[in-house]
Amino acid sequence: MTPLQKAYRYKFLSQCLAYPNEAFIPALNEVLEKIDADRDPRQTLVAAFEREETEPLQAEYTRLFLNGYPHTICPPYESVYLEKRMHGDAAVSVAAAYTEWEISVEPGLIDHLATELEFLAFLASAESLDNTVSENASKASKAFMQQHVTRWVPQFIEDLKAGATMDCYRMLGEVMEKTLAPLSPKS
Repeated sequence: MTPLQKAYRYKFLSQCLAYPNEAFIPALNEVLEKIDADRDPRQTLVAAFEREETEPLQAEYTRLFLNGYPHTICPPYESVYLEKRMHGDAAVSVAAAYTEWEISVEPGLIDHLATELEFLAFLASAESLDNTVSENASKASKAFMQQHVTRWVPQFIEDLKAGATMDCYRMLGEVMEKTLAPLSPKS
């Protein structure tokens, strides 16, 4: 898989974690059009999101990721998964990785999974360049996956698949799992 195709896959997953408003499906389709292979699971996922009415979809998103009762099923923050609190040491470490690439992120979203996926998409795009930046981006991507994503996202995915009441979000967990596993660096 080319680095650019890897970037589109990360971008697609990041977009799937956006709040499902009127721009949600068009944004997913825009990225999906750029993916050149193995599109079927992603097309099926987009179709599953499209089948849902907006308000129930927004309610499920809120319950899963923002403020479910009695607890949020799968808050998409590395610090919450690793340290059971917001803005923990994990967020500081993630911010340092962004700073190395001169990327600034809204403070409340530093260790949000969508932001981490966007960063991986950025690095994969940089890998597509044919120069020193490419080599550095490849190393940074592998390090970021190992030091951050692989430490908490597998549990997030399991929680998402187990806790979702809508097929589309269960399917998102499956697509995330199938997408990220082959892209993770081997230990």
